[in-house]
Amino acid sequence: MKIPSIHIQGKGQPFVWLHGMLNSVESDSVFSLIDFQQLSTFVSVIRYDACNKSVTGKYTWDAMSNELICVADAQKYNTMILGGSSMGSGTAIHCAVKFPKRVKALILVTPPPAWEMRSGVKSIYEKIAAKAGQNTIPDILKRIIQLNQDPPEFFEQMHPGTRQLLLEYRLGFEPHYYSSIYRGGVVSDLPNREQISNINVPCLIVSQPGDENHPIKMAQELNNLIKGSELVIVTDYDSYQKLQIKVCDFIKALE
Repeated sequence: MKIPSIHIQGKGQPFVWLHGMLNSVESDSVFSLIDFQQLSTFVSVIRYDACNKSVTGKYTWDAMSNELICVADAQKYNTMILGGSSMGSGTAIHCAVKFPKRVKALILVTPPPAWEMRSGVKSIYEKIAAKAGQNTIPDILKRIIQLNQDPPEFFEQMHPGTRQLLLEYRLGFEPHYYSSIYRGGVVSDLPNREQISNINVPCLIVSQPGDENHPIKMAQELNNLIKGSELVIVTDYDSYQKLQIKVCDFIKALE
């Protein structure tokens, strides 16, 4: 497996971050619910683009967990803290289930819908993938991307223009990339509930109310399944800033 290009920021124990669907190292540098700059003052923040954005990449969460282990092996990380948003948190969970000795802790940000909650998502993804195999981005996908309210309104108000920058990044992939990543999303799901309940590492779960693509119900269920995990709800800029303190304290407690 070809190792993707890796971006490393800071020094310390490895914290590997996995981006969400239609995100990248570049877009996550514009906005993320986790402040990498702050973390890099005491840990090594490792980021990379899944499958190097290749149009032929294997974008299932299971396959990307194998890619993650290849990255860890190449960097000689025996254990690592994993963090991820949406698709990235799905990948992190797969890695924790398949390679439990390699995962020191989990930070799962806006986890994606799974199991019976995923049927509607898969139906939409199938339609997008079917229309995205051309040399241009289909209108249905452009509309979906443009309707995405990311970052949340409280962040956009504090940092005007962030939403437009993210929109440009999400519309900037090779046209065939969209077909590949959405087909990966169609066949992806989380490990079953029993497997997730066997995860035995410190875990922080982050959710936002009103995010239809990442229902808080999903975050709550993971919180119930993973023993000792903590759920943090981000509702405004103040709670966003408090989250950064929470994440720093969570990681420092692992030392």
